[in-house]
Amino acid sequence: MMSKNRRLWRLGATSCVLPADIMSNVRVLAPMVDDVQLLFFESAAKSRLSQPLDVQALRDFADQHALTYTVHLPTDIALGAASRAERQEGIAEILRLMAQLTTLAPQSFDLHLVREPNLPDAAWLDNLAASLQELSGALGEEKKLVAVENIEYPFGLVAHLVTEYGLSVCLDLGHLVRYGHDLEEGLGLLPRVRHLHYHGVRDDRDHQALADAEQARMLGRRLAEAGYDGVVTLEMYSLEKLKGSLALLAEAWQSFGGE
Repeated sequence: MMSKNRRLWRLGATSCVLPADIMSNVRVLAPMVDDVQLLFFESAAKSRLSQPLDVQALRDFADQHALTYTVHLPTDIALGAASRAERQEGIAEILRLMAQLTTLAPQSFDLHLVREPNLPDAAWLDNLAASLQELSGALGEEKKLVAVENIEYPFGLVAHLVTEYGLSVCLDLGHLVRYGHDLEEGLGLLPRVRHLHYHGVRDDRDHQALADAEQARMLGRRLAEAGYDGVVTLEMYSLEKLKGSLALLAEAWQSFGGE
């Protein structure tokens, strides 16, 4: 298995590789990876289950294992919704989570700009612009920690908003493959990328174990050429898939393992 802290970039995993709470996942992952993505599927106000989180314990894990954290913001946040109240709720949830986790100094807060199927794109984009303007104003310099992720639609639809409001990019390579988007165009975003998600795609399903060693070698070369020093998160939800992917990268990235 790949040793920790031996590349320019940090290698991470999600807090959902075991069917257990975040703390249990972090406890298992801390000796294995450099970073853990704290994954929040639902906003606290919409969740039917409580989301207990011991921030001090997470800080202790970080200190003991030279661990950092990234955060995946809830995917039910709808900053482009027709309802202003729903947009305001989403902004408040982002600000709440960022404040709650500030002592962990997360490297990135990844955000989906969910498309609104019942709105024309022009109206959706106008709503997004209003929400992102308010969010960036509330965050000040911290806005660069919010990284907008490419999802099922072409990233070009929202790229101008990311730039205009001073946000960062979260590049998901698996999504590029899964949705048939241009891989080279995506990698061209590396100078603006704060966080990178990496996972396999099989039978039209993403978040699978890595299986393409040549693609992994290509990615390692591109990261090294770009001087990327952020986090590459293996975004899969199984410890078995994670271990297999770490083993593949240990071989594919051995030439990028200098101290």
